[in-house]
Amino acid sequence: MRASFIIGWILLLGAFASAAAETIARALPGGTGWVLSAHELWQALWPGSYLLAEVRLNAALPWLWDPIMLWLLTPPAWFLMAVPGVILAWTCRPSRDLSPMAEEELREHEASLFLYDDLAREARKWARDEGDTSNDDDRLPTHELIDLFERDIDEDDFDPETDPVPDFVKPQDR
Repeated sequence: MRASFIIGWILLLGAFASAAAETIARALPGGTGWVLSAHELWQALWPGSYLLAEVRLNAALPWLWDPIMLWLLTPPAWFLMAVPGVILAWTCRPSRDLSPMAEEELREHEASLFLYDDLAREARKWARDEGDTSNDDDRLPTHELIDLFERDIDEDDFDPETDPVPDFVKPQDR
């Protein structure tokens, strides 16, 4: 299983490399289209090896090259590598057996994630038990302690009826 997992990741890296090679092949003279098939990519980047494979397969098994190999090389190369790579990497990933110490650490971490929820639940329960009403909201304080002194009316207070409005405040006609 571990070897299949590694092969899957190698295929995924090959898919990324072939996608990069596809962009290079598009930049070469004669490279057209948005998506190049694996056949076109192989022919553009390594024409010598492509011709060698075509000649050898036609000499050994002529029926194998034209209908089968050309059909297999029709999708993009990155797709041909990515699909089996994803399947192998996903299905053959190694299982993670946790040691007892790691399991305890995981439980402590999960408990710390839910600590705030537990504390909020306890606070609501405490408020219900104490008889507090839901209208009392500690998030909206009254600030009674702050207003200890009554404010005296200053002589500098602005009165719009008696004081003229400054020019920079008046709206301008446009």
